[in-house]
Amino acid sequence: MRDNTTQHVEKPPAPDKKYDRQIQILERLLNMKAKGGIRNPSFWIIVIVMLAFGYIYYNVLQSYHDLYIILFFYPMMYAAITYRLRGVLISGVAFLAIVLPHGFLMEHDAYAVVRSLLFALFAFLISSLGATLLNYLERQLESYREIVYLNEELNKYIEQLEKTQRQLIQAEKMNALGQLSASVAHEINNPLAGVLVYSKLLAKKVTSGAFNKEEMITNLAKIENAVTYCSNIVRSLLDFARQTEPTLKPVNISDVLDQVMTLVGHQAENKKITVIRKEENPVSPVMADFAQIQQVFVNLVVNAIQAMSEGGKLTITTSVGDSSVRTSFADTGVGIKPENMEKLFTPFFTTKSEVKGVGLGLSVSYGIVERHGGKIEVQSEVGKGSTFTVIIPSTPQ
Repeated sequence: MRDNTTQHVEKPPAPDKKYDRQIQILERLLNMKAKGGIRNPSFWIIVIVMLAFGYIYYNVLQSYHDLYIILFFYPMMYAAITYRLRGVLISGVAFLAIVLPHGFLMEHDAYAVVRSLLFALFAFLISSLGATLLNYLERQLESYREIVYLNEELNKYIEQLEKTQRQLIQAEKMNALGQLSASVAHEINNPLAGVLVYSKLLAKKVTSGAFNKEEMITNLAKIENAVTYCSNIVRSLLDFARQTEPTLKPVNISDVLDQVMTLVGHQAENKKITVIRKEENPVSPVMADFAQIQQVFVNLVVNAIQAMSEGGKLTITTSVGDSSVRTSFADTGVGIKPENMEKLFTPFFTTKSEVKGVGLGLSVSYGIVERHGGKIEVQSEVGKGSTFTVIIPSTPQ
């Protein structure tokens, strides 16, 4: 079946904070990159250091020039940091221009020249590697920043999406509550009328002084039963309407169905629909949000009742499957046309000719069940009825 509902998405994890300090150090290093040419102070720092080391190399150090030649490695690395590969190339040429004349003109030693060239090659390779690594890290840091930005935007989108889902669930619940309230008003009216009749009768007998104690106790018991019945219905409506944060707790499907039938059972009676409940096996609890599963079941029962306008039979079967609890709602209504089967869970899609909703009931129900890790299966045949099966994973034992 095609999934046209908004699915719950796990929020992507935030970047690990243990790398924040390393990122800051890397950013400082990368920020040393020069933005301009000879006008940048870094250029003149390199020039001055090269000239200073050249002066020291020729005029201060009298021996061990092969050892002190390592001094020039530092300005070359600084050039690699500030000007990257361009800086390595230019500082390498400057290094050779300073060092080679000493080997040719002053020492007249071919080995010294070769050693200078080898060191120059080594320094050039190391500096080039450093410059290349910095370029790579700069690109990686840009990618990291983009990922962090996209991660934050995605989190905002997911939070907004979840907020919209909650609003959608509550809106559909209010729509169902409106339909339930209209029928409940008629259902409550009958016991309240009985309460009124019995209370007036008791008042009349008390006033006249002609009353029987046993008869009075019987009438008071009838009044109590009627008031309790009305109270249970009103309490069920209030519980159904209450907007609470979804919480997963062990829930008995039978308890949910009892509450559902308290809300909508009278609708079935008014339309001469026989409701049959079956429990094939001992049913284990499921990890679910009671109110949301109740909303799903109310919607499915109301849809079944509306599909049987001339009366019929609704069979509610609860059974245990493979690590799951299956609750089936089988009606003998008009059925669903094959071309509409794939559109059932599409938001705002409805086959009802009367204005009884906005076509969000099944879409919202599908989203609720899916967030519980379950699914809804549908079987239907035109003229014979439909069966909606809600499958919810059972509580791990």
